Amino acid sequence: MHATKLRIPPKVVDRLLDLLATDDAFRELFQQNRHAALVQAGYELSEEELRAGSPFSCLMVDRLAAKEAIADARDQLRGYLLADGAHTIVFMLAADSIPTVLRTS
Repeated sequence: MHATKLRIPPKVVDRLLDLLATDDAFRELFQQNRHAALVQAGYELSEEELRAGSPFSCLMVDRLAAKEAIADARDQLRGYLLADGAHTIVFMLAADSIPTVLRTS
């Protein structure tokens, strides 16, 4: 069980957002297996984190926002991913949430 927030390094956040905004195959992987997508983006999950099953459950979305929407909100999304506290706001990657990110920035 994870008592503290797992930190995603800035370079991984940058790569994750770049791939989500440009790469259809990566976007599909992200929707099917966020852990594998994070590893592909450069995050090194420990065996314990992998066994835990869902250290990044906050990254799950039913329908991922369009590539263009993620690109447009990239700076705001980056800020949310790197902020202290829980990643509860990262549902902003969902298709219906990106306009809210842009309105509040």
